[in-house]
Amino acid sequence: MPSTTTRLRAWGLLTMVLLAMLTLSACSSSPPEPSSTPQPTEAPEEGQTITLITPDAQNLDNENTPKYQIQTRLTDFQLLSESEGIAWGVTKNELRLYMTRDNGKTWVNISPATTMQFLSNPVYGREIFFTDLNNGWIIRSSVGNLETIVLRTKDRGETWKVSALSDQNSISSIYFDSPARGWLLTAWDSTLNKQSKALHATTDGGATWELVMQNEQYNPTIPNPVIPLEGVTTGMIFKDNMHGFVTLQTGALPKIYKTNDGGVSWEPGPAFTVNERYAGCDRVLTGKPEFFRSGKGMGWMPVGCQKEKENSITYHGYFTANGGQNWKFTTFNFGARTGINRHITPTFLDAQTGWVLEGNTLYQTHNQGLTWEALPASSVLQSKLLEYPEIVKIQFFSAEVGWLLIEKKENRRSILLQTTNGGVSWRVM
Repeated sequence: MPSTTTRLRAWGLLTMVLLAMLTLSACSSSPPEPSSTPQPTEAPEEGQTITLITPDAQNLDNENTPKYQIQTRLTDFQLLSESEGIAWGVTKNELRLYMTRDNGKTWVNISPATTMQFLSNPVYGREIFFTDLNNGWIIRSSVGNLETIVLRTKDRGETWKVSALSDQNSISSIYFDSPARGWLLTAWDSTLNKQSKALHATTDGGATWELVMQNEQYNPTIPNPVIPLEGVTTGMIFKDNMHGFVTLQTGALPKIYKTNDGGVSWEPGPAFTVNERYAGCDRVLTGKPEFFRSGKGMGWMPVGCQKEKENSITYHGYFTANGGQNWKFTTFNFGARTGINRHITPTFLDAQTGWVLEGNTLYQTHNQGLTWEALPASSVLQSKLLEYPEIVKIQFFSAEVGWLLIEKKENRRSILLQTTNGGVSWRVM
């Protein structure tokens, strides 16, 4: 029989073994989970707060209309009348499109379905176009193997219908001269001064499209000459169902091509003559053609003299008084523009009246750019330009009413302003 001493030694040994096992177990166990640390996120997209009302209110405000406010970032806009317009931006690949009928006091969300994804911000005249308050189109460029999508509305964005375009190339320009008739220009294999081009036309409001021109096999001697490969499209406009123009950026002077049969055949327009104002230019920048709403065949297009060493652009204009048959060069006595906003061209309401924003001062001309007058300083405009120094777009619909969109890209923020006295004073919309 074991002695008491022997039993005590055995118990002591067993205790030591158990303690060693517990220690080993503690050392080999998993360490505690670290506390969760917030991951960096993308800066939110911000802008002014806008008041939305429901579509069933017909976008008309009254005391019984339900309202709510949101904050959104806008990337483009278009005035449709003195009191009506649209503005939009893309958030998380979803297009957020808004319409106002009361000078921005209230807005209605007219966005297409969120299932329709957008990888970039649409630009007016390229992926978005409205002929009036009711009729509008949105082009969603092809994604991967998916076709180009054309969205169209006839009821102020309350509903959108969808059609497809087999052309999967980049969209260069879109233009409608009526709710039924329009043209869509695409491009591919683009270089600095050259690109392939194709033109599609619709006569049923964008439900179906017909290829009417493509220039891969360009030959000036064929029965239906086309827009050439040389030159990159900068704008397209039709003044009626047959007569249209396309402007091209080349290595030297601007070029313009015109059609007299709805876009099937094209021929060179009047040549832009060499001007002493182009002396020393590293590149002559071609703008988009535009016909004034006053009609009578009057219109204009901007042109810029770019100098690389000075990092500057000096703008002038070509004006037409006969529907684009001839274009007259007009010198803008304004001087070279530098800085982040040098690519923003002057804007003209008619053949005489125009505006240009330089720094935090707005200038106006009443004689086609011969002289420019600095308008009185607007405290709102000056303060907002300190926060949002980059100009996105400026447009005047009348001599009194204009909109201005400014932004700060690095913070993904923007704000929309309006003037109702020709640019003398501004307010946040």
